[in-house]
Amino acid sequence: MPLVRIDIMEGRKPEMIRELHERVAALVAEILDTPIERVRTYITQFPPHAWGIGGVPADVARAEDIAARAAAAQDPGST
Repeated sequence: MPLVRIDIMEGRKPEMIRELHERVAALVAEILDTPIERVRTYITQFPPHAWGIGGVPADVARAEDIAARAAAAQDPGST
């Protein structure tokens, strides 16, 4: 039973997380020639202050990106 773990910074829409589960599982099933029902995916989302980039917390290093992602997540018309 393959298990794929993905660690990402929080702030993405639930639809995007669902698509990530679906597409990763499909790809792993295809490459490993195993039924998709046997593939497990585990996505952990970390808050920006807990994610470091080059020794700097992401809430500092990527403040503009984080703000844009948060705004997009609040806008039902954005993708």
